[in-house]
Amino acid sequence: MSGTLALASTIAEMDRDALRALVARRRPQAAGTIADPIGLAAELLRSDSITRAIVPLERNQLSALLRFAAAPHSCAPDELQPLTALGLIGRESEQLLPLDEVTETVRDALISAGIEPDSLTAAGATPDAVTASHTSGATPAPEPTPRATAAVPHQAPDTSTWYSPALTAVGQAAESLRMLTLRPGKLNRNGTVAVASLRSLAEATSIDVDSVSRIVTALGHAGLTTPRSDEQLLLGSAAAGDWLAQDNRDRWLTLARSTLAAIPAPLNIALTAADGDLAGAAAAIPHRFPLLPPAELAAATAFTAVAEQLGLTVSGVISAPADRLIADDPAAAGELVARDTPGLAPGVYVQPDLSVVVPGPLAPADEATLSAISRPEQIGVASTRRISEASLAEGLEQGVTPDAARALFGRISLTGIPQPLEYLLASRAERIGDLVVDEHDGDVGRTRITVSRSDLAQTLLVDRALQHLQLTRPAPAPNAPVAMGTPIRLYSRLRADHVVSALTDARYHPTTSAALSGAGRAPGTRGASPAHTLDTAAIPIVDVSAAPQATQLTEAYSTLVERVYLAARAEPGTGEFTRRLELAMRDRSPVYVTAEARGQVRTFTLLPVSVTSGRLRATDQVAGVERTLPVNMITAVEPV
Repeated sequence: MSGTLALASTIAEMDRDALRALVARRRPQAAGTIADPIGLAAELLRSDSITRAIVPLERNQLSALLRFAAAPHSCAPDELQPLTALGLIGRESEQLLPLDEVTETVRDALISAGIEPDSLTAAGATPDAVTASHTSGATPAPEPTPRATAAVPHQAPDTSTWYSPALTAVGQAAESLRMLTLRPGKLNRNGTVAVASLRSLAEATSIDVDSVSRIVTALGHAGLTTPRSDEQLLLGSAAAGDWLAQDNRDRWLTLARSTLAAIPAPLNIALTAADGDLAGAAAAIPHRFPLLPPAELAAATAFTAVAEQLGLTVSGVISAPADRLIADDPAAAGELVARDTPGLAPGVYVQPDLSVVVPGPLAPADEATLSAISRPEQIGVASTRRISEASLAEGLEQGVTPDAARALFGRISLTGIPQPLEYLLASRAERIGDLVVDEHDGDVGRTRITVSRSDLAQTLLVDRALQHLQLTRPAPAPNAPVAMGTPIRLYSRLRADHVVSALTDARYHPTTSAALSGAGRAPGTRGASPAHTLDTAAIPIVDVSAAPQATQLTEAYSTLVERVYLAARAEPGTGEFTRRLELAMRDRSPVYVTAEARGQVRTFTLLPVSVTSGRLRATDQVAGVERTLPVNMITAVEPV
């Protein structure tokens, strides 16, 4: 009872901003049922609520809670202020009080983590240098190992090679984003990308699976992908086209800013004391935040891997442009990026074996067209791609005709157009329209396949790799004339995009009427079916983003803040006696109420029923009658 009253007193003293911050950080679960400080205090003193509140605390804050419980005058006010704001310290008669519920939960949590609570309050243990003393049978947690760069105190770590992973990551991100636009990935029920989709994306982009996972994470932070939770699909977002239209430098700055903004809170706190050593900060987290759950430790480690891949760090140390972004100086970061990264490459080298060497960044439009008609073999500062009949077929589906491909290479190839490539382009141009797939609205199927040759149509009907399409060829109408060279039409009950994928996988290289008519989209942005409409308000893909700001409250929480704030200042609900009566009503427990009138003092054993309009209505459990007392006459309220 005392813990609830003491915390309610703390809450009653808070202004709106402090109350909003408390609710935002504690997120009480029963928001709709809380009407006053007593109700909020009771909710925040639940064991699960306290546990959620203390999990992200630093070791010195946990130590302060335990030291304050053992000796209330042993802690400085600046140590207690953030803990009071978090609803972990109570108040009575202008004095701060420890809360037994909080102390018990902290001790239990430390013991569960293998840490002896008394080690945090031992004599000589400073807030920043408290060593974990583990229970019997457990191995003591080692102190964070100093990184190698700390051995040379006056020599700054060399991060000048940051641009190499940065440019590689930008190329990987662009390739992955285009592929996700063409072929949406699959999501698990929890919103993360399915392993099978990551493997498929890795195979299509020639990037290893771990790197693809980190790139997809960075794209999610930047809002360049969007998940559709209703269909469990991952697609390129509405912002993807604008990002792909930027040059490599602006692309990197976008990825870098959004990734740094998503740094996990514990890692961000640890980084402030790590002198730019992100890997060292991550290594220090288990000691600095002893109650942090494994999932959050893993999130911090995962973030360091993403940062390293993007060139935000080099060997774990923050790179120069990333440091400027952290300092909120984007102009200086842009200058460093412009200084350290190369400009546009003069062109590409097309080899007779149909491989293409790209020695550096290309103009975004040229990069998009080249990406549409070739597949990556190696992505880096200098990349290698390969042209094939299949890649040209996919390029045609994206609106890049053989003539457009020939024009591109005529402009950017530093080695001309080799004869094998010329032959491939000419051959592909001759066969345009052999196999055209379109949506169909009719009883025979959802998709129509127009085939230019009867032998090709017969092959499709008997190909075992296409059996799942259930292709049919309706019989011609009786006595209907059939002209020589008339295209043959086959039908499938599957969607058009499924049919296109199946035919492509079976190496038939289909196209669509839209591509043939010149209505193809810009390369790399092939339209999805209506079922794949983008949902820019969807949930994030990867949950390693920064914690929400304190002001970001839902309507239910905002309403809760207002109810509690007004209740704390309404008459007669501002007094300690009233809060004791409210708590007794909440617990349905009797209390001793002492009242004074005309010089007479009497004490009643009452079961409070209501406190309204400045009056207490209660049942006298001794006399068996109902009494009504003015609150301003009450001089004491004590538990029975």
